[in-house]
Amino acid sequence: MAGESGKAARERTLQVVGQHMAKLEVSGLPRNYELFHEALSGADAALSREVLALPAAPSQAALDEIGLRHQLAGFVALATPKSRDHEIKLLLELRDKMASGITQKRGFTRVLETVARSLREDSNASPRDILAEIEYLSVSLSDAVVAETELEAALKTGVDRLVNADKRTAAARAITLRDRLTLLPNHAAFSERLDALYSSPEEDHGTALFLVAIADLPDLGCTYGEVAVNRIVKKAAAIFRKAIKKNDFVARIGSGDFAFLLADVGSGSVHAIAERLVNAIADNLVFATSERTSATLGLSIGVALTRDAFSPQQLRLQAEAALETAKANGRPAVFIPR
Repeated sequence: MAGESGKAARERTLQVVGQHMAKLEVSGLPRNYELFHEALSGADAALSREVLALPAAPSQAALDEIGLRHQLAGFVALATPKSRDHEIKLLLELRDKMASGITQKRGFTRVLETVARSLREDSNASPRDILAEIEYLSVSLSDAVVAETELEAALKTGVDRLVNADKRTAAARAITLRDRLTLLPNHAAFSERLDALYSSPEEDHGTALFLVAIADLPDLGCTYGEVAVNRIVKKAAAIFRKAIKKNDFVARIGSGDFAFLLADVGSGSVHAIAERLVNAIADNLVFATSERTSATLGLSIGVALTRDAFSPQQLRLQAEAALETAKANGRPAVFIPR
């Protein structure tokens, strides 16, 4: 029933997004759907105001500008490759500057050789002739110094631009690995972190994967709306962030789904940790169901241990199997290999 309610809620949301885009004659690009979905969800009031104030048939450039300004992943990813074009252009400019500098140095060397040969071969040269040769040499040296100075300035500018481009790329990558609603790491970041657990044979695999799902979230969405659900999810994320140790990891991987990677956790401490997470939500996240009543959220928790899995994929499958058991039994479950 909960699955059907969630599917119906998602379909209604997509329908509303599609209708609003059609009304404004907005192109059906994936990033545009992301923009309007984020705006209509109400998670970012400033973004909602900008999108809802758009005129009919807005230009794609205007939509892209809004998406980039609010750092939506689809728009950031679109803009990132341009930085590579700037880097290539910069390297080509530096190559031309270096070629010019080398040409000037070679010219100065030839002039120096010519002057030296002239002074050696012309023993009767007058002081005026020698001064003329020196002046010619000085001019050539000045040209070489100018070229060298220009190259130094170009290199400095180039380094600054490359550093700034690297910072922008890093910032863009950070955005693509962050959940926009909760600011926790997202599914992509979780996948990277999970892969890293098995990246080295020397890696200590004493880690536990907790998959946590907020119970009845689709039904809450149907009853109270997406804005209320977003507030619940944000509050839960803040509670989870405070509930883990500094070197542990938590990510939002679905609408009401979270993944924890907790180090140095054995089978003996799993249930205590799960109970702590459940109590943290029960004690700190209470929402009004009517003017006179309130309720707390339940959690479904499935756990798998890295010592029992030979790959990230197997670890996740084990945790998902435990989560399904937890949903069926109404209490946290740990995957036990047969």
